[in-house]
Amino acid sequence: MLFISDIFSKKNIEHWVKSGILGLDEIVPSGSEVLMSKILDNVHMHKITQTSDGRWATYVPDPTKHSGLKQVRKGTKSELYAFLIEFYGLLPEQAAEKTIGNVFLEWIEYKREFTKATYKPLSPSTIRRYELDYQKYLENTELSKAPIGLDDMTLEQHLIQIVSSLKMTPRAFGNLFGYLNQMFKFAVRKRYIVTDPMTFVDKNRIMSFCCAAPPKKDSERIISLDDLHKFLLSVNEHLEKYPDYMPDYAILLGALTGMRIGEIVALKWECVDDDFIHVDYSEHRHDYGDHSEIVVGEPKSRKHRLVPVTKDISDLLDTVRSHSVDDTWVFADKGGRITENAVSDACRRRSSEAGIQRTSIHEIRRTVSSYLNTMLPREAVANMLGHLPTTNERFYDYDISSRTVKVEALEKLSDNIINFSAYRQDEKVRKAR
Repeated sequence: MLFISDIFSKKNIEHWVKSGILGLDEIVPSGSEVLMSKILDNVHMHKITQTSDGRWATYVPDPTKHSGLKQVRKGTKSELYAFLIEFYGLLPEQAAEKTIGNVFLEWIEYKREFTKATYKPLSPSTIRRYELDYQKYLENTELSKAPIGLDDMTLEQHLIQIVSSLKMTPRAFGNLFGYLNQMFKFAVRKRYIVTDPMTFVDKNRIMSFCCAAPPKKDSERIISLDDLHKFLLSVNEHLEKYPDYMPDYAILLGALTGMRIGEIVALKWECVDDDFIHVDYSEHRHDYGDHSEIVVGEPKSRKHRLVPVTKDISDLLDTVRSHSVDDTWVFADKGGRITENAVSDACRRRSSEAGIQRTSIHEIRRTVSSYLNTMLPREAVANMLGHLPTTNERFYDYDISSRTVKVEALEKLSDNIINFSAYRQDEKVRKAR
């Protein structure tokens, strides 16, 4: 049994002061129970209560129990605190220094709790991405085995080694850097370390070792006007043969609005009126590793927005309604609401039938955005498509002009602005003289 005198030994107190768990000004005026409570802060998350028989009780993790918890009861509050301090390994002689790999996995479990939130929950797919990136970039590295208390220069060298050996892209490294930033802040809160080494790491230096993938041309990010016409012709020809095929109608709505594929397949009739489509829902795929679930929730941006209904959109929705078999979902067939996969498969088939490279609703979304950006302020387009103006500028505004349009523009520049023909005429006169 651990006694209070064992806990407050000189060695233990020095360790807790050095770790920032206790302050020197707290030790003398505070009683032992107050100090033990502070030592347990951010470690023990369950309520401590006094039972009807005068004993003190709480719960601690126990993976052998169905609930994952077991109850602990002690005669006094101090005895319970002493047990918890020993249970969690908070005595310096008991606690082995954790590795970065240990803490990273602990941080993932901490983040997993946010998937249960009722307000802005974290997607299980995000947790799965943490796990996959850990396996891909950290699990089998020296950094994963390094102690959590390593200094910033050593951490920087480890990251340079990882970036170089795995030929990471700037985007992949940016994600890893963000994870480590959060993980080390978590380690500070858990009192595993006093100082966050990420504060002093030179991100730009490490990123200079990344392998930059050649940027895609604008023409590779959008669908050309000619190909779009061929594609939509293929969609309409298929609908003539199969007028009840809902994925084709979903494609057409994507071309007319630039809505996300998840928003289209989750559209409800209650969200459609004469003036607007109310984007209130979206389909999400949650990846748990061993299985996936498809759910309908809030839009990606968690912002509800309005898409104006044009005559073409109204006519399309009237046609869909005439073939509808469901009073709730706009795009549903006898098997129920259609999914993103059904629309993606339809895009692939219609692309093949049109004789063009495979396209997608997202590629069409970029194309719609790029055309709208030539006519409306970016802020308006961003609002209609449900993302930030900066996102619109970086990822949804591409060069959509054909060669003919560019030639006409250059000719107007030459004739009206530079007046190049007049200059050439003057040059001929000077040479004749």
